[in-house]
Amino acid sequence: MSASTTLYFTPGPVPISQRTSMAMHELLYHKSEQFSIIHEELKASLRHIIHTDGEVLIAPGSGTTAAEIIMRGMVPHGSRLLMMVNGRFSSRWSELGMLFGHDIHILETHWGTSFSEELFEDMLAKETFHSVWITHTETSTGITIPLEQYCSIIHSHSPETFIIVDAVSSLILESINMQSYGIDCLFSASQKSLAAPPGACIMALSDRAMRHCEENAHQHSIQQSMVHDLLSMIQASKHAQPRFTPPLPIISALYASCRAIVNDPAYQEKLRMQSKRIREMIMTWKGCSMNQGHYSTGVSVVHHEKAEEIVESLKQYGIIIAGGQDAWKSQVFRIGHMVIYSESDLQRLDNSMQEILEHIA
Repeated sequence: MSASTTLYFTPGPVPISQRTSMAMHELLYHKSEQFSIIHEELKASLRHIIHTDGEVLIAPGSGTTAAEIIMRGMVPHGSRLLMMVNGRFSSRWSELGMLFGHDIHILETHWGTSFSEELFEDMLAKETFHSVWITHTETSTGITIPLEQYCSIIHSHSPETFIIVDAVSSLILESINMQSYGIDCLFSASQKSLAAPPGACIMALSDRAMRHCEENAHQHSIQQSMVHDLLSMIQASKHAQPRFTPPLPIISALYASCRAIVNDPAYQEKLRMQSKRIREMIMTWKGCSMNQGHYSTGVSVVHHEKAEEIVESLKQYGIIIAGGQDAWKSQVFRIGHMVIYSESDLQRLDNSMQEILEHIA
């Protein structure tokens, strides 16, 4: 990017490549053979990224859309759900569960910290839950929890409990192996590390989750929907067809970006090295600090007493970052690095921040 170009370091939507942008014009009709081919190849790429042999669904919407589809289609009315809450987005799933009339139990920890394993084990040992909802990376705090570890705890203490994972801000960026971790359902969205425009959500289901959806549909225990009917989506996807008219430009762009990711075996390592470089850069910025702990590969949450002023000042340099949320609104700013940036982009961010901090610190 040139200095005159607006540079986005946001935790989604992310900048997309020229190739991905051009691909948005390539799919014209969802009843064509071309669509069926691309649909199946895209699912194969997503299976490779998620590490699963199970069903993968692509639907219009955001990560929240995916969560609602799963909540509606997989969770029987009145179920007991355990929500792991450590920030704004993980708390959203509790709100969603309450809207659907479920019995919501919350394991909560302070923003910027991870959960007590002992307390988690104790809850699972004493109580029975239909499912545990885990937000792998909490975008509001920049904390990534050790997903494999928590899945193992669930399997040990409550093997009948379904594991549902919000991977919206962790897919590709963090280590995820749906099959070996024993995850039943995982959801994400196109506009973050999948490096495509917003508009498509992704849902992956294990064989056990698929059977559960079918059993509950026959029992009519799931709230009904014409558009967000999970079982109908599964049936349509098996025939390489969407349930309704899909967001063709987004699917075409997602297909192009996923192919590029899959064809670069070093892609994840590049993102990790970039994340390390950005954290080291942040530690040189006057008055800035980060939470110690499970850093996210895709977003850095930076504490500064004049965080809101920094967000506004960077706009004058043509750089867009994200502000804090809720209780952290005036305390932090958030730098997204969910895609690969050039050396000149990183240098421009660093130089701009150094200049701003000299004047406001």
